Amino acid sequence: MFKLLLGRAGSGKTTAVLNRLCKMGQDRPQVLLVPEQQSHETERALCTVGGPQASLYAEVLSFSRLANRVFQTAGGLGEEELDPGGRLLLMYRAVQSVSARLTVYARPSRRPAFLVSLLDTADELKSCCVPPETLVRAGEEAPGPEGDKLRDLGLIFGEYEALTARTALDPRDRLTRAAEKLRTCGWAQGKDFWLDGFTDFTPQQRELLRLIMAQSHSMTVVLTCDRLEEDEEGTGIFSPARCTANTLLRLAGEEYISCEVEHLATPSAGKEEALVHLERSLFAGENPQPMPCGGRVELFQASTLRGEVEWTAARILQLVREEGCRFRDIGVAARSYGTYRDLVESVFGRYGVPVFSSAMTDILEKPVMALVTAALDVTAGGYRYDDVFRYLKTGLTGLSREDVDLLENYVLKWDIKGSRWTQGKDWSWHPKGYGMKWTKEDKAFLARVDGARRQVAAPLEALRKHKNRTGRGQAEALYTFMEEIGLPARLEERVELLANRGQPTLSEEYRQLWDILCGGLEQCALLLGDAPMELEEFAQLFKLVLSQYDVGTIPVSLDRVTAGETTRQTGHRVKVLFLLGADDASLPQAGTSPGLLSDDDRALLSAYGLELAQSQRDLLYREMTTIYQICARPSQRLAVTWSAQGVGGEERRPSFLVQRLRLLFSDLMPVQEEELKGSFRLEAPLPALEQAGRDRNVRRAMERLPGFQDRVARLDRAASWERGRLSRQAVDRLYGKQVAMSASRMDKYKSCHFSYFMRYGLEAEPRKPAGFTAPEYGTFVHYVLEHVLQDRMFAKDTPAPQGEEELAAWKKKLRRLTKKAVDRYVAEELGGLEGQSARFRYLFRRLLRSVQAVVDNVAEELACSQFKPVSFELGFGRSKEDDGELSLPPVELTCQGVTISITGFVDRVDGWEEDGRLHLRVVDYKTGRKTFDLTEVWNGLGLQMLLYLFTLEEKGRELYGLPVEGDGVLYLPAREAVIRAGRSISDGELQKRVDKELTRSGLVVDNRKVLDAMEPQGPGGYRFLPLRVSGGQVTGEALASAERLGKLGRHVRRVLEDICRELAGGNIAADPFWRGPDKNACRFCDYAAACHFEPGRGGDCKRWLPGLDADTFWGQIEEEG
Repeated sequence: MFKLLLGRAGSGKTTAVLNRLCKMGQDRPQVLLVPEQQSHETERALCTVGGPQASLYAEVLSFSRLANRVFQTAGGLGEEELDPGGRLLLMYRAVQSVSARLTVYARPSRRPAFLVSLLDTADELKSCCVPPETLVRAGEEAPGPEGDKLRDLGLIFGEYEALTARTALDPRDRLTRAAEKLRTCGWAQGKDFWLDGFTDFTPQQRELLRLIMAQSHSMTVVLTCDRLEEDEEGTGIFSPARCTANTLLRLAGEEYISCEVEHLATPSAGKEEALVHLERSLFAGENPQPMPCGGRVELFQASTLRGEVEWTAARILQLVREEGCRFRDIGVAARSYGTYRDLVESVFGRYGVPVFSSAMTDILEKPVMALVTAALDVTAGGYRYDDVFRYLKTGLTGLSREDVDLLENYVLKWDIKGSRWTQGKDWSWHPKGYGMKWTKEDKAFLARVDGARRQVAAPLEALRKHKNRTGRGQAEALYTFMEEIGLPARLEERVELLANRGQPTLSEEYRQLWDILCGGLEQCALLLGDAPMELEEFAQLFKLVLSQYDVGTIPVSLDRVTAGETTRQTGHRVKVLFLLGADDASLPQAGTSPGLLSDDDRALLSAYGLELAQSQRDLLYREMTTIYQICARPSQRLAVTWSAQGVGGEERRPSFLVQRLRLLFSDLMPVQEEELKGSFRLEAPLPALEQAGRDRNVRRAMERLPGFQDRVARLDRAASWERGRLSRQAVDRLYGKQVAMSASRMDKYKSCHFSYFMRYGLEAEPRKPAGFTAPEYGTFVHYVLEHVLQDRMFAKDTPAPQGEEELAAWKKKLRRLTKKAVDRYVAEELGGLEGQSARFRYLFRRLLRSVQAVVDNVAEELACSQFKPVSFELGFGRSKEDDGELSLPPVELTCQGVTISITGFVDRVDGWEEDGRLHLRVVDYKTGRKTFDLTEVWNGLGLQMLLYLFTLEEKGRELYGLPVEGDGVLYLPAREAVIRAGRSISDGELQKRVDKELTRSGLVVDNRKVLDAMEPQGPGGYRFLPLRVSGGQVTGEALASAERLGKLGRHVRRVLEDICRELAGGNIAADPFWRGPDKNACRFCDYAAACHFEPGRGGDCKRWLPGLDADTFWGQIEEEG
């Protein structure tokens, strides 16, 4: 007898089945067939209804376990079957065997990832009982590419079938084999069969059901639908179930089995009226009759996904505490649960809500698998940065975390990849970049990272260079590699450690992963055999093999919330359901069928009487059925939530479901997260404390709770902290009593105290790749200029070139000197260009033109000036060479027990001797567009040249043997001028614009004799100095009298005293200077991620620097005295 038991969701079908099954169990054996993911819950429900003795006469089976029962009776249970990885490898062999005969898939067949789509297609064809010969015949008869595609698939699957016949059985054929066995063994005779939880069946399953119908005493199939007749043209939420019902009735009729259809119309007891109304009206028509829901349906709009999950966790705690719910009575579902899984597990843990995620995880993300796949990618892909450090950061390689970090810094600095990892000679690039001087610490650091590099590369190179280039050889080499790095022993230690820590689930997971890894390698060795295979192909193939496996997890307790995909949660009944992610991008979410067959292919095959899986249109209707079933699950309460913002920050709107629910219930209004002001976070201690940090009222309330006084007190202390001040003890430990200071450090300190603290207090150095960025290019230009300008042609007694012939010879020599300096720099500082990348060599050659333009400009200035270079890279407090003599003592200042010692180098000092006195000017090369700025000078920025000039005035006689007059400071643009102009511009106009672009900036003494010595006036005035000539008068903001320069020196001294006092006082405030959105200390700050600058919070503030013109600047200097 065959019976259909029909009813809407929640009508009591499952309860009726369990009661009837237990009642009839006294007469004959009972079999309850359910989907795989529902078997555990169904077994529990059966024991609840029938008691422990239910197992004596009834069993719960999935289709796979049913096949095993048949094999136990008829034989075949011990036959070897392929595991998921083995299926993929055998498909690979099949594709390789027929690749020469393929047309459409000739090229894709060479890509291992193509195998996954092939397996999906094979699964569909097997479940629909479509043999390969039919595909080949259809392909040969159908014209064009569609026919070629079907023929290719038929050839591939035919070869795959032949290989499985010789090797091991495909588990996807299990139901077909069970049907063949069932025809002869009669296993189903005398049993009652019950099928619950299904909406439809594949042709493969239907054939098995047809045989069971014929043998069994009775078969009852439960389907969720309101009636048998189809009047919605296949578009209704019950249309798939109606189609299944009629198909099963037809099968029963063909076997001459009597049929009965029963409708259950009465809702199951205990379901709230509002939820009964929801189930009946959700898809009932355009204008349903609304009713009040009385709080049984809730809508919540969160600001972010985290807020959505936090509210859900808090609401669950409320239901457990206030309404007597158990955690196991509550379900959480989402259409795209993968988006929520990590959040659910972390947030629920913080709220103390036990949860079990019923979802598959990506096995390749596990550390063990990541190590193996990354090692393969490293060796096959040429030691790319991402691959190498994905391998090292698994923590399973034996390299310490500190060594990994140091190695990563060095690799990022020098962009190391490929053969640089495996070279025989030691690494020799400076840890700090181009042009840096070596210290003992640098050499020790380099020796350490080079040793770590060799430790990492040795086993990887053994894997890469092994000789046996076959599938079996690659698998054996990979296992040898794992043994060489000590992976088995290290995993065993971790398994034991996790077990001792009370983490048995994670411990067991590691053990399973090792078994999967070894099993995958065994499959590769067995099934790939001696087939030729390069490492790159094996790496891709083995990753796909591993991706086919799953790690089983078991709930650690029975009383826990179950969370998962909506498609996996439709059968388990709960009292309360939270449906997350109900936005318009997630509901409905109808995808395409997996595999390679399109809807057109399915239509073509239907002409041959072949029924394949659902089309995209059918999948969309099935999606609506799933939404109906999930909304009908709860018996007491339904909460639908969504976030106004997606994972990437994109705007999300509520889905059609939200609008539909508001039509159904007259009193239903969405609650928005902003309205609650974080009150839901008070449901658990840790989130409540976090909320107390944001809300003073919450903090006061928690103070009165027992056990929280101390926590709130600590919170208050933390809230009162400001990062703007260090204790004196901390200052001494971080900086010492003598603080080394350079011009760049002074600028950093006056730009932002917190940025200085991060860089020089905590020594948090940002990762920056070595390359010719501004600092490295500047070092290069300085080097070239220093070596060129030391030639005799720039000596004070060398006359300027006269006439065209002398000028041509002078320029030729200049270019020769420049090339010589560049070649020397390449050899000394870069170690030659041979080891550099092609891109680096190209960019370096482009720089040569810029460097030559700078040299030409500087040389032309010096040729006509009486000021000649007297010092290059003049040191203050340190020598340019490690073992050299100090050129000048450091500038030192002591305040409040802290001494700042200012050291540094002057790019160039030019001198002119007159009347027994040496007139000096300090020249600083600037490769960027920085200019001398009086506003910055007043506020303590950019004081380097002035400080050095005033120090030279004070102590220069000891160095040069003559009294010194400080006559100015100049920024020299050490870059090529870029001029926008039309093609018709004259040479004279072009040169004028170039000169304007390269005019120096700074301060020079207002003394005509000195100015003439610096640069004689030409017909158009000054070419290099930042001065104007009008009516014979020299003007410009760069002019300053000797008296004003003296007062400026006293201002610089006061700035140094301020720095010293602020250091002693421990000032580390986030107070960046601010001159606008494009000119401030935050714009290019390396520490923004650590700072979280927020004006008005914890002392954070913008330090505005109002612009000063020359008159205002000097006026303030005069007032200062």
